[in-house]
Amino acid sequence: MTAARELLDRVVRSVREGATSVARESERLARLARVRLEIGTLQARLEERYTDIGRVVHARYRAGTLQDPELSALCQPAEVLESEIRRLEGELAELRSAEAARGAPEDRPGGS
Repeated sequence: MTAARELLDRVVRSVREGATSVARESERLARLARVRLEIGTLQARLEERYTDIGRVVHARYRAGTLQDPELSALCQPAEVLESEIRRLEGELAELRSAEAARGAPEDRPGGS
């Protein structure tokens, strides 16, 4: 019976060690996940700050008070994009207006 008892003790010890190891690994993985989540949150906040900085710089560019040529060079393409967006929005408004004026049959069921 002593050999059986020793075997049982070894099995119990092995299970405890395994459970402890699993618990430690789980804690480590949870810490990794928390740190990664915090890094992602901070990166998102940083991107928001960069966006805010960009808005201020662009507002100064538009006002003609931006003195840095490198920043001005970065603002110029934004002006082109905004101009293109305004043009397309105008085109969209014209299309909607034309559809409304003719009753937009393509919007009605069975229309073509």
